[in-house]
Amino acid sequence: MKKITLDQNNFKHFFSPVGPLHSHHEQHEWPYDYVDRGSDTLLVTIGDSWTWGSGICNSNNDAVTITQDQDDFRRNHLYGNLISKEKKWNWLNLGFYAQGNQWMLHKIWELRALVPFLQFKKIIVMVNFTSTGRWFNTWQDSMTDYKKNFQTNKMTSPDDFENFFVDINRRTLKDIKMLVGSADNIRLLIGTNYVDHSGFDVLEQDQVIPLPWYRLLSDVDLTGTFVDLFCLKHLQNVENVLANSDQKFAFQKWMMDKIAQAEKQEHMVNHMHHVSPDKVHPNHIGHRIWAEYILKDVL
Repeated sequence: MKKITLDQNNFKHFFSPVGPLHSHHEQHEWPYDYVDRGSDTLLVTIGDSWTWGSGICNSNNDAVTITQDQDDFRRNHLYGNLISKEKKWNWLNLGFYAQGNQWMLHKIWELRALVPFLQFKKIIVMVNFTSTGRWFNTWQDSMTDYKKNFQTNKMTSPDDFENFFVDINRRTLKDIKMLVGSADNIRLLIGTNYVDHSGFDVLEQDQVIPLPWYRLLSDVDLTGTFVDLFCLKHLQNVENVLANSDQKFAFQKWMMDKIAQAEKQEHMVNHMHHVSPDKVHPNHIGHRIWAEYILKDVL
């Protein structure tokens, strides 16, 4: 079997791009990172803007407008680069802003298809989950028939919707577990960025990064919050697939509670330590703190 050598220029052969459908980019692009240190171990980091490094260069610019120097600063100070540099591992970063957990699952699916062609003895896949429900009932989860679910299940209390969205994470995590478990050289680590763990009970203990990233940057405990204001915009789509008025009433009650939680979360992020000027993402110090925690307590 012919082996494949990854480099910064051949992503388009193995990983799907981002474009107008799911980013600010007007053209399809591959905004991923790769560093070759000549190692037989590969660290793969997968996530949304916190993993890609939005705001890390102490600028309000986004991925469309940053200069090459700023992009180099971003890449050099990402937690994935810091961890892999300390361990002298190769590093692949498959993160991008505004993406959801099911997008991360798709990236693992693409990676798993590539694994037999890579020469690494060990691959560590580190995923940072974000809010549950991002891009609900859109292109990211277009294979799921939510309408059928609401027609066949009563779903008439707020608790029903709470369990439903926790179960969305469970199903996504089970799929990730199955994909990486089918290869004998992959170690899986899953944590969260600025939300608490949700549905992580389907994972093995050694697959879970114990502390959410935000807990290292803030004194606030979100006590189970797994949504943010961005994903709540997508969750309005739920009403389009509900079966009756009782379900709509229960969903609206659930949403009121989630909005309150998301507002608390947004306030926490805006005031956490080592936040970037955009008041949404950790700066380079916040990335270093996360990297040091992973190196000391997880790896």
